[in-house]
Amino acid sequence: MNHYITIGELSKLMNVSVHQIRYFEEKEILFPAYTDSNQYRMYGINEIYQLAQILLLRKLNVPVSTINKSMNNFTKNDYHQLLEQSLSKINSEINQLMLLQQFLQKVLKEYEHSDILEDKYHIKQLDTRHLKKWMEIEQDEPLTARSLYEKKPQPAHLFETDLHYLYDTEQVTLCFESTHLPDIILEKGSYLYKAFFVTDNQDIEREIAQLEHYLTQHHYTIQGPLILLEKSYLSLFNNDKLHYEIQINIKHDPDGVA
Repeated sequence: MNHYITIGELSKLMNVSVHQIRYFEEKEILFPAYTDSNQYRMYGINEIYQLAQILLLRKLNVPVSTINKSMNNFTKNDYHQLLEQSLSKINSEINQLMLLQQFLQKVLKEYEHSDILEDKYHIKQLDTRHLKKWMEIEQDEPLTARSLYEKKPQPAHLFETDLHYLYDTEQVTLCFESTHLPDIILEKGSYLYKAFFVTDNQDIEREIAQLEHYLTQHHYTIQGPLILLEKSYLSLFNNDKLHYEIQINIKHDPDGVA
């Protein structure tokens, strides 16, 4: 009885392709036990263990070019350090995936609860928000890619960030949320708001004028700046439009209606 197996049988046993085994042989990190008279590569127990070690090292992201060195020269401490580094990298990747999961949940939740098609004002309670100032521009000054690039500090992940435009008499302050040394604090309270789509600046100007008229009609007491909130990630669902929300902090009777 032949105690050795062919390359095809080895590939099935180890759940790896024949091509991958041949690649390891080309890189001289795996060799058959012998080649029989029919030129079949034959593999035994030693080769199985050697291949198992190679596959483990590849799973730990050890480059093929350094596997030969590691198998021949690594000490116990070297392998211990390698495992620690691999674990640290995996934990980092897990954290990144968890952040991605939270972001996707946020996008889906906001999209599913969006009332942008209602074209109505609503009132909601918002917690305190801490903002970092990015730049100040005049109300009639266009926002350019150059100004976004040159002004510091910038949000770490622009495409995931809610941009806050705070309107003063003549200036607009562009901010993003950050708890690290915030420049501006938006107090918690009752916020009158409406979601809307934007295709050009005229849409924004029209919504601001409509809000000012609405506030005058309903005699609300204003308790903060007019805020435009740009939710760029929600624009994914409407490729030709940006998703905005206009907000303002008001003194509001909870039993009242907007």
